[in-house]
Amino acid sequence: MRLVFTPNPNYIHKVLVVAHEAGIDARLEFERQVPFDDDTAIWRSNPLGKVPTLVLDDGSSLYGGQLICEYLDSLRTAGTSLFPTGASGWLARRQFCTGDGLFDATTNLRVEGWRPAAQRSEEAMRREPRKILGALAQMELDAQAFAAGPLHIGQVGFAGGLSYLEHRNPVREHRLEPGDAQFEWRAGRPALAAWYQSIQCRPSIRFRLEWDPATRTVRPAPAPH
Repeated sequence: MRLVFTPNPNYIHKVLVVAHEAGIDARLEFERQVPFDDDTAIWRSNPLGKVPTLVLDDGSSLYGGQLICEYLDSLRTAGTSLFPTGASGWLARRQFCTGDGLFDATTNLRVEGWRPAAQRSEEAMRREPRKILGALAQMELDAQAFAAGPLHIGQVGFAGGLSYLEHRNPVREHRLEPGDAQFEWRAGRPALAAWYQSIQCRPSIRFRLEWDPATRTVRPAPAPH
């Protein structure tokens, strides 16, 4: 199997967490592609031109973070599935979507912010921060129950979204509202902040890969501090 993605050791990649938890990370080959590059080859594997994409051994591909995560989880060699069943399973999947939505809103705000100021959509520049704040409010409520149970796919989604927001923080960069210059997602969200801190020592959360431009290969990154 070949995972096509954009390795960055500065934030948590959800598919890597799941692969590590499932004990199958050694079965994966890695290919770096950047969707925004003019010469990206991602289109050969994904008609949407997005990462991550998982290319299977028969040449077919799976795309969409949740689908890839569920497939990798289905291959686990030991341990408990990250995808609960019943009502708790639907809740965990919804939580994954919330974390993914936080990631997407952060990305969308960054991409819109790349435009010259006169060409930016004011509607988009206001809408994406609202999504970020709405996701964080829901995540603070949900995180209050995380300490009582095992890691599941909803928490993986939360971790990915939070780590990306922490790395990029376009709310602070664009300063659309008073106080945005000091925006910190932990502020006023004690349950979410405490839970996020508590999982930082988990091996799967610390598992990162990076791009080595000298050898043009993907390699393990030093564990984040």
